[in-house]
Amino acid sequence: MKTVLCSFNAKYIHSCLAIRYLKEYARYHGHKHITLCEFSINELPAYILSELYQQDPDVLCFSCYIWNIELTLEICAQIHILLPDTIIVLGGPEVSYDSVTLLKRHPYLAVIIRGEGEVSFTEVLDRLQKGQTLEGVKGITYRQGEKIYVNEDRPLIKNLDSIPFPYEEELSAFQDRIIYYESSRGCPFHCSYCLSSVSHGVRYFSLARVKQDLKQLAAYQVREIKFVDRTFNCNEKRAREIMKFLIEHNTHTRMHFEVDASLLSDEMMDFLDQVPPDRFYFEIGIQSTYPPALEAVNRKGSWKQIYKNVRRLVESNRIRIHLDLIAGLPYESYEHFHRSFNQVYELQADVIQLGFLKLLKGSPLREESSQYGYAFQPQPPYQVLKNAYMSYDDLLQLERMEDLVDRYYNRNHMPQTIIYLTRILYQGDAFKFFEDLAAYWQERRLYGRGHKLDKLYQYLYDFTLQSHPEHTEIVHDLLKYDYLCNHHKYTLPDGFQAYPDLDRNLTVMLEHQEFRHLIDPDEQESQRNLRKRIHLEYFQYHPLTLREESVYILFAYPPGGHKASAHFLPPSQITPFLTY
Repeated sequence: MKTVLCSFNAKYIHSCLAIRYLKEYARYHGHKHITLCEFSINELPAYILSELYQQDPDVLCFSCYIWNIELTLEICAQIHILLPDTIIVLGGPEVSYDSVTLLKRHPYLAVIIRGEGEVSFTEVLDRLQKGQTLEGVKGITYRQGEKIYVNEDRPLIKNLDSIPFPYEEELSAFQDRIIYYESSRGCPFHCSYCLSSVSHGVRYFSLARVKQDLKQLAAYQVREIKFVDRTFNCNEKRAREIMKFLIEHNTHTRMHFEVDASLLSDEMMDFLDQVPPDRFYFEIGIQSTYPPALEAVNRKGSWKQIYKNVRRLVESNRIRIHLDLIAGLPYESYEHFHRSFNQVYELQADVIQLGFLKLLKGSPLREESSQYGYAFQPQPPYQVLKNAYMSYDDLLQLERMEDLVDRYYNRNHMPQTIIYLTRILYQGDAFKFFEDLAAYWQERRLYGRGHKLDKLYQYLYDFTLQSHPEHTEIVHDLLKYDYLCNHHKYTLPDGFQAYPDLDRNLTVMLEHQEFRHLIDPDEQESQRNLRKRIHLEYFQYHPLTLREESVYILFAYPPGGHKASAHFLPPSQITPFLTY
């Protein structure tokens, strides 16, 4: 019996852990003829259909989430037309909570596996291979003739070590992709917007098993391993042991963890102060700083403790920090969210993700939605449209701001400029800055179309010129500095003042040993090659001190790189070499 396990991932760089678990568990129990097929939701449906059709499977299974359920159902309907004898099985969080409705609406579906799937999937294959009915297989809803049957729920797997290592195949194909891994299942908390709230407690793979798995993964030097543990540090001693193990196995792979900052002890913080830089990435879900909103969704944690720990992590600059906010929580108005955003922004994390509440199937908050006046999308991803505390206009404005937070803050193309605008010009009210910038974008109809990076610099300069003309000169120099620090180009965006005669003098200046030693003290590089990767520019304002003073900056780019090192030179050090 030929079985195909399929998933449509949100991006090419993603991979699906679930279908790998299913394959290896079933293979361990005797089912050898299982093929994995992964696609991106951005691929053409016609191409996906042709690839699955050519597999000609007896059983075709899909892992379903909010980002892929509509494409999954579309492909299933067409596969059924082409291969009417193929048994189609769905599983995953998006189909686990309304399985009967799905089977009634889509008669081409045969089986839905609810919840944790390894054992149920294997038992379904056992029965199908033997030509037996699915009666008594726990954790499934299935069709038999004209009737739909809902079997009893399956208990969770107690011994997670009984599940085989999910990455037995060759991993060289993952070097440019993200590998997902879990060292535990479940969550100790019960946030009512999250599906993890419907399960109770945390189950762990043994430390010996986790270390064995990670040793295998580390050997392939993949780009990133993302732990999907809901709260990686809920058992701090265990979390620290895993991180120590990863440090000892000196791999260049970055490790991504979801962490609760309120649980980080002083001892753990001391440990994190010493970890190698850029090896770990912490995603920290703050969601809101407004106590009534947090209490309404059963979210625990002290903002004071979170602020203290995150501030220290950011200042240590050893771990990349990603902070999450959710707009649309109960009781949090636009004004309250304004305050939450500014408090989180003040921490200056590497990434601030401004997300929007989704009322997921099976989540307690979806069941309570009428209590808070929620209106939400009837189709995935079920994003909130309004509630009793925020109008659709409010949420629409926040969506516009979210786009700009990502473009201008998260991507870090113009850090010095954004610091000046938010801290000095807007006196710490970053929310108001992005609100005003969003109004500028909306007025000029800049949303809804693509923009080259050079244009983003120009828009921000023009925004300052229109809204804050007295700050135009310093913002001009800050944008120019940020641009040259981050982009190895020989010209500036339109509207920015350059000094081409100054840069042309570099060829002559490099003939002077005193100047050349500023950037090539060992004289190991030819003058021709050196000239290709340096740029000299004049500034009226010092980009770091913000004082009005003449300064020359020599930008030196590494071979093949775009991030420059900046050498600040006073006029007295430059003018002797200049020729006019």
